[in-house]
Amino acid sequence: MAHAIKFHPGMPLLEQHAEGTLSADVALAVAAHIDLCPHCQQLSRDITADLACQLAQQPVKTNTTDWQQMLHDIMAQPPLSKQAAATQAQLSAQPAESIIVNQREFVLPRALQRLAANHGKWLHLGGIATAKLPAGNDYHVSLLYISKDTEVPQHTHLGLEMTLVLAGKIVDENGEYKAGDLLINSPDDTHTPRTMADEDCLCLSVLSAPLKFKKGLTRLLNPLQQFFY
Repeated sequence: MAHAIKFHPGMPLLEQHAEGTLSADVALAVAAHIDLCPHCQQLSRDITADLACQLAQQPVKTNTTDWQQMLHDIMAQPPLSKQAAATQAQLSAQPAESIIVNQREFVLPRALQRLAANHGKWLHLGGIATAKLPAGNDYHVSLLYISKDTEVPQHTHLGLEMTLVLAGKIVDENGEYKAGDLLINSPDDTHTPRTMADEDCLCLSVLSAPLKFKKGLTRLLNPLQQFFY
C-alpha cells in the first residue's frame, strides 16, 4: 500500500501553478509533486475547474473580424495524418522513463522525464551525487542522489530551496520525508538532511541561491557550495 504524502506545496502554490504564474523552475517541482500525489491531483483539478468557471462568467468582448479570421486559421490547418496520430498514441503509451545512479534504477514522474533524459554529468562527492537538469535560468535545478546512511552537511540557505523526494526517505531536525513529499526551506531554515541506514534516496533540488554550510573547515565549504549549486 502506498504511503500517505504529508508535505505538500500548499494552496497558494497550487493556485499559481494552475494559473500559470509560477516561474518555470518552481512550476516543475510543483508539477512533479502533483504527479506523485493523488491529493494534490484532485486539488489541482478542483482549482482548474474553479478558474474555468470564473473565466466563463466574465463578459467577453469579441471583434467579429478577428473571430472569423481565427476560425479560418483553425479550419485551414491540415488534418493530422494517420501516421502522426499513431506516433502520438505510441508516445502516450510509452512506459515511464527511469534513470540509473550508482547501479540503482529510479522511475521518474512524468513532469521530469523529458528534462532528466538530458541531464548533465553526475558529479560525485562521497555518498552524494548531483546532475544538473536543463531547466530555466532563474534557479539551479538538479537531481540529487544520496546513498544510504549518508548525511548532507548542516546548512542554511541564501535563497529558496525546494526538495522533492522522488524515491527513498530522508530525515532532518524537522521531520521525516518520503517519496512525494515536498520540502520548502528559506534563509530562516537550517537543517542536516540524512538518509536511513538501509535505503538510498533520489530527490529533485531547486535552488534560487547556493547553500551556506554551517560546519566544517572553511577550506572545505567552497567546493561543497559549488557542488550543490
